[in-house]
Order: sequence, then structure tokens, then C-alpha cells
Amino acid sequence: MRCLAFLLAVLSVAVTAQPADRVARLDSALAALHAGGLFDGALAISGADGTVLYRFAAGMHDGAPVTTNRPLYVASVSKQMTAAAVLSLVAERRLGLDDPVEQVLDPWPYPEVTVRMLLDQTSGLHFLTTLVAHADTSRPVPSEIAQALIAEHRPGTAHEPGTAFAYDNANYITLAWVLEAVTGQMYGEVLRERVFEPAGMTRAFVGPSGAADWIAWAGGDGDAVHASVDDLLAFEDAFWSGRIVPDSLVRSAVVELPDGTDSQYVFGRFVREAPRPLVGHWGEGDAVKTGLWRERLHGTLPGTTYAIEATSHGVYRTPILGAMMDLWNGVPFAFPLPRPLADVPEAVLARHVGVYESGFGRLHITLESGQLHLEPESAGGSEPLVAGSETVFYFCCQDLTWEFVTDAEGRTVGIQIQGQPQTLGRRVE
Repeated sequence: MRCLAFLLAVLSVAVTAQPADRVARLDSALAALHAGGLFDGALAISGADGTVLYRFAAGMHDGAPVTTNRPLYVASVSKQMTAAAVLSLVAERRLGLDDPVEQVLDPWPYPEVTVRMLLDQTSGLHFLTTLVAHADTSRPVPSEIAQALIAEHRPGTAHEPGTAFAYDNANYITLAWVLEAVTGQMYGEVLRERVFEPAGMTRAFVGPSGAADWIAWAGGDGDAVHASVDDLLAFEDAFWSGRIVPDSLVRSAVVELPDGTDSQYVFGRFVREAPRPLVGHWGEGDAVKTGLWRERLHGTLPGTTYAIEATSHGVYRTPILGAMMDLWNGVPFAFPLPRPLADVPEAVLARHVGVYESGFGRLHITLESGQLHLEPESAGGSEPLVAGSETVFYFCCQDLTWEFVTDAEGRTVGIQIQGQPQTLGRRVE
């Protein structure tokens, strides 16, 4: 680990490099991270014209080497592909962005919800808890059964449809059902014909995710998208160059709202201003963490695109990709360090047990066999929290760090993503 720290320090000294130098420095940095146990996986970068400028792969996954053309489960990165397939139907006038979803799905208990609200995560749909409670989710749940359960139990929405952004996988599960209803095909066939083939994603496929054996992130009766980083770059180039949907719809994927502020989520993509202007998505699988991001500036797209698939050490994915972007752009960067771990007494852990009201919905913190667990109310399952200190905890399998907030008396009063007080969820129970 001392050698890793030395090499990364050397790499951080010079921040201006020619293209060949950047490739060499990226190779050295990623090789050092791999040798230090912080990165297994694949990373690739393409330019504005779609030309792949950089590739790197290292390590193993499920007993086979990771390569830049090996398809892996991409989790929520597939939302961009689902959105592209929906937009292709809009371009053919088989579907309208402002059509009520009830025109396509029957039965459907949310008459105010439109296709656009699903795409932009503003519908307020929040039905996964109901499905977990009333369906046997140990096996695939057919679309018709899931929709019938929703119609029968009529789960409430997180807010009035169309009035606020609230990220929930229910939106893209519903879009998968919309694709199937409009085309008469299964979700995987729709993506193959409308996304994979036009984009030249030669190895991409839809199949069991391995992360959820009932309703996957993008829907489709337990199916989910597998693609390589080469496939992800091919998709991004095909989408922004208009080979999947017309340019007019493509450009709507980066919009400006009437009040002059940028939308935070448009057509399956987050729109970010910091640490640099980007549009794209993260994917949080159990064994693979993915990312597909394209640089943008004031609504335009310079076009540099970054794709990453981190496998057994995916908890370091986000800072690694951020450092790679900085290195590629010739600006100062910092690499992740191994996470500190702490042995926290059970009595201290018990102080954090409770229910927290947050922008992610209600978060339930429980204590089981000496370890804290976090369960979002809509998730249908919990994840263990690994202690970094008495108040800082990591998701066991996710690239995310939580921090419990205490008052002057040491009582736990809230929880937030570390370093982001704007995400504070206050303790309610």
C-alpha cells in the first residue's frame, strides 16, 4: 500500500499532459489502484465523434477476466436505454410524451401520471413496498400480476404527480411495461431492436440480473441489461448522434426549465453541474457498480464520454471515475484511500436505531447481530452498514457513505450522506 501511495503522489504532481501522456498516466494510475486492491473492472473513454480514446481492464469477475468488451450487469445505467426506446416510439407517433399512462396500461390507478413524468422521475410513483408485501418476490413476478396488485391496492404517491422530482425505480419499471404494451414485445426484444442494434452494441443483452430475482431496475419481469463499457460508449454515441431517435428529441435530454434552472433528471439522465457539467447515470448492482457520463457545457455536449464498470471493489467507483476525469482533463485530482474500519460497541450502535424521514423516503435503521442495517421503505430489503467510526458507516456493497448526526448531548437526531448536509433526514421514531 505504501508503494501505491507513492505512485499516486507522483502521478498527482503534473496535471498538464499531451494525449499520449494522459493514456500512459491513466494506465499507471489504474494499474496502481488495481495492485492496491481498490479497483477491479473496466474503464473506457471516447471523444466527441465517438472514437474510443482509452481502454483499461483488470481483475476477475465470476471466475473470468474482466475486459472492455465483456458484458456485465449495468443496473440503473439501463434507464438511459429504456428512455431511448420510449423516445423512439414517440418519434414514430405511437406514444406521446404527455399521454396519460392509463391510455396504455389497463388497469392503472394513476390517471394523472404521464409518460414524461415517468421519464423525468416526477410522477411520485412509490409502489414497490406494496409489491413486496403482496407478491411472492422470491420468484419472477409477471407484469400482469404486478399491475393487478397495484390496481387492487392503489399505493399512494410520494407527491402530487408532476409537482416534484423523486427518484424511484417504479417509474422505469412502469416504462418497461409501457414498452411491452405498445409494441406487443418483451422488454428485452424492444431494447434489442430499438437500442442495441442501431447503436452497434454487439454484446449487449437482457437477462437475469443476479441482483433482484423479481422486478429489476428497468423492469421486464426480472430481466436486466448486461453491456460492456465498449457497448456503453457505443450507445452514448448513437443516442447523441441521432441514430436511435431524431435530433430534436435528443437535444431535449438536456433542457432548461422556465425559471432558468437546469432540470436535475431528464429522459433517464441526471444533469449535473459539479464537479463538472455532466449528463448521465450511475448503476448500483450488488457485484458491479457502473457509470456512464458525458461532458456538457451550458446545454451543449462537447462529447467526452466516460464508462466504468467496477466489480469486486466497486465501493471505490465514484472517486476513481472522478479522478480519471480530472486526470484526462489535466486538472488536479485525488485518488481514494482504503476505507477506515472501526469496532463500535453494540450499545453505541443501538443509539442510531430508528426511522428517519429523508429526501430518499423513510429510512429504517435496525440492529441485527451486532451490525446496523439500512432499509429504504420502498426497497423491500436491507443492506448492512459497515462502521468507519461511531457515526460514519458505509453500505456493505455500495459506493456510498452515511453519517449519523448527533446533538450536543450525543443523541442521534438525523442521518445524511457524508459531506452533504442538504441530504439530512431527521429522526422521527
